[in-house]
Amino acid sequence: MALTDDAERLGVHSVARLVHRELRWKFREQHESDFGIDAMIEIADDGRPTGQLIALQIKSGKSYFRTSASDQAGWVFRADTRLLDYWLDHALPVVVVLYDPGSRAAFWQHVTADRAELAGTGFQMTIPARHRLDGSAAAALRAISKSPPHSVKFQLLDQLRETLGADHPETLEAADELADALAGVGDVQVARDIAEDTFTRRRRAFGADHPDTLDTADKLVDVLVDLSDADVALALADDTFSRSRSLLGEDDYRTVDRAEALVRNLYWSGAYERARTLGADTLARCRRLFGDSDIRTARFEEQLAVMLAGMGDEAAARATLLHRLDAVRGRLGIDHTHTLVLAHNMVLTLQKHGHLEAARDVARDTLSRRRRVLGADDFRTLRTAGFLVSVLYELDDHEGARKLGEDTLTRRRRSLGPEHPETTFLADFLASLPDR
Repeated sequence: MALTDDAERLGVHSVARLVHRELRWKFREQHESDFGIDAMIEIADDGRPTGQLIALQIKSGKSYFRTSASDQAGWVFRADTRLLDYWLDHALPVVVVLYDPGSRAAFWQHVTADRAELAGTGFQMTIPARHRLDGSAAAALRAISKSPPHSVKFQLLDQLRETLGADHPETLEAADELADALAGVGDVQVARDIAEDTFTRRRRAFGADHPDTLDTADKLVDVLVDLSDADVALALADDTFSRSRSLLGEDDYRTVDRAEALVRNLYWSGAYERARTLGADTLARCRRLFGDSDIRTARFEEQLAVMLAGMGDEAAARATLLHRLDAVRGRLGIDHTHTLVLAHNMVLTLQKHGHLEAARDVARDTLSRRRRVLGADDFRTLRTAGFLVSVLYELDDHEGARKLGEDTLTRRRRSLGPEHPETTFLADFLASLPDR
């Protein structure tokens, strides 16, 4: 397993170098691994990011080049159909990249339904030898980043409207899924049009209190927020919460979800007192219903802390964040890898909201534990060290930032390589520090 992990890490870092060197685009590794996605690349124009993204699955090693395609013009890539389903439904276009450590070359293919050949519980597709990941791939990858990922869903919706009718439950379900998918890739105006139409049809066909109508209302609220239509979003969120509470009860998980959404909309609309009151009630309800360490409770607790900070209640925000960390430490143990991930992320959150001393203390503790548990040169340990360097700098401890930064830079050059993005970023940061 260790050798496999090393090969995959080498592949990810090598592909990162190719993206930076050959394409001069942005590469973002998914360190806390996403299922089936290793990294994302962002198209850049003369160094300026464009917001056009592609998700990458990277495979490294000679074993991926053993089976040639029937025409000898590439290699056969095989995987489970669960991955195929995930990739085809992903909000971003997905590209599979094969890296050959021997030649230090990488080859790619865009994952689409027509390229995948099903075989039992798996599928296969060809990675063409002509699809080398270098400067010659720029135009094709740029076009892929702009391709509409949900055209199949549009076709399905049109077919259902024609065969079953616009108000049929299956048609409305397809419309609901399409609006959700479009919102996920940022096409929010079209998502709003479809969601409003679906909401109107479901309310007319099933009634304003029907669960499906309320589900569509939830999605429409999110779209309205994305479009900065705060007043309409707040009114709909308030109405949906009220109906859900009457229909399902205050302790139903769907009502709790809607309470959380209403708290966020109250905050964004400046109704701080009601947001604070409902937020405290909802957090207490989450703790009672789901448990203090449940992911739902954790997510809302962190969101509420951010909102409390935005309302100017820094003490309550800090207490809420540290309570979350203490809860996870109590459940999993202070040295558990998941606890250390949360503590690492907490440093950034505390720093972002100005709690620099607390961020420094958590970062120092987390760095010490990650060094002991993972090793001083593990990329996760080095990332926590980088966070602490940044916090020390903001606290005007430039000498402490420089000392830790230079040690971290040496370790990154040794373990990640001198041209890895995290290595070069830290080197540039240290070069910008004031002279001793």
